Amino acid sequence: MPAPEPSENPGAATGGFIETLEASCVLCGAHDVRREVCVTKDFCYETCDNEFHYVECAECGHLYLKNRPTLAELSTIYPKNYLTYDYENSLGPLIFKLRNAVQARKIRPIAEHARPGDTIVDIGCGAGDLLGLIREHGDPSWRLVGVDFSNDAVSRARAKDLEVIEGRIEALPEASLEQVGVFVMNQLIEHVEDPGEVLRSCARMLRPGGVLIMETPNHTAWDARMFRRRYWGGWHAPRHWNIFSAQSLGALAEKSGLEVVSAGYTLNPFGWLHSVQYWMRERLGWDRLGRAIDVDNIAALSVASGLDVVQKTISGRTSNMRLVCRRPR
Repeated sequence: MPAPEPSENPGAATGGFIETLEASCVLCGAHDVRREVCVTKDFCYETCDNEFHYVECAECGHLYLKNRPTLAELSTIYPKNYLTYDYENSLGPLIFKLRNAVQARKIRPIAEHARPGDTIVDIGCGAGDLLGLIREHGDPSWRLVGVDFSNDAVSRARAKDLEVIEGRIEALPEASLEQVGVFVMNQLIEHVEDPGEVLRSCARMLRPGGVLIMETPNHTAWDARMFRRRYWGGWHAPRHWNIFSAQSLGALAEKSGLEVVSAGYTLNPFGWLHSVQYWMRERLGWDRLGRAIDVDNIAALSVASGLDVVQKTISGRTSNMRLVCRRPR
């Protein structure tokens, strides 16, 4: 039976509020000097009733979640029907096939930097969809490894005969991965407790000249600015703990021992879809119609994709950025 769509998950009904802690800026360490930019909630999975506060550090301008869930709440805020754990059942066959066509294009930057025999590591691999595509279309001499903390996702990935390490990247023994040629970190760095430590750990495990390819939300795009105060899909509260710009993420990477090779933007129709959906559901009270505007709706997805093409053509940006960083030779 297909997993329910994220916006249809009745998680909030299972019980109230989750435990949070007050966070500081991970870029500069400032704690008390900040201003509030957004108050939002878990519109996507409805796992709790908390209101979440995103703030801007007055010292360095970094955006982060002030009242962050404790690590003990991870199993609550990442429910079993979390989309990345099972895209195929959640999206349906047509959208899943279209998504794979887009995902396959992410092999090109990997191939540009990887050597024959390299180890390619997908951090936050979910059910292993990207690793499967790399195995199908990439260099057969590459060793492919996934990392994910979800037991369900790891089980699905291993069922595809993929090598997967179960655990949070922060707790991964570095001896288990040495001289890595390419780390892939798609939609992951915004989820972690200490992004700087994750980047430093990757830098230590990369071979000289090896690269880290990251994708993460960008808060300077049109949809981010239009829905900034509450409904922007890129907040993805309470799972996104740090929201970067290309400048702030590049600065953190360089501080962590990496050099930025390139920075660019990729299409992200999901930013528009979720932002409009949350706005319609709460502000207009059109709950049922709003929930229909989701990633499995081909018509809505087409309109959102068109909006993002226009945005990228005019502004050069979208709400999803890609940075390629290298360990210096």
